Amino acid sequence: MKYIDFIDIYSALDDNEMEQYKAQYPQESNTMATLSERLRAEGMQQGMQQGMQQGMQQGEAAALKKLISLKFGELPRWAEAHIQSAGVPELEVWLEAILTSDTLESLLSRH
Repeated sequence: MKYIDFIDIYSALDDNEMEQYKAQYPQESNTMATLSERLRAEGMQQGMQQGMQQGMQQGEAAALKKLISLKFGELPRWAEAHIQSAGVPELEVWLEAILTSDTLESLLSRH
């Protein structure tokens, strides 16, 4: 908790205050720079993972919608909403099940 409080205070400093702090506490300034770099890298990694997950979800949803429209015709709004709210594992189940499903309703009721 003490580090979070320190970061809150440290990040609120204006440029002039930051220079004064660095002059008074050079060792802590280096530590904060290292911590800041690590937090930034972790944030970037997390953002990349979320972006990849979202991209996979969007890609699989698009593929499923295309296959549904080819097999069953125009995609109803309720089905599109159901697909958009689904996660990757559920979309993968539906992508496999479309080959053996007789109706759109039976397809999207599978989990």
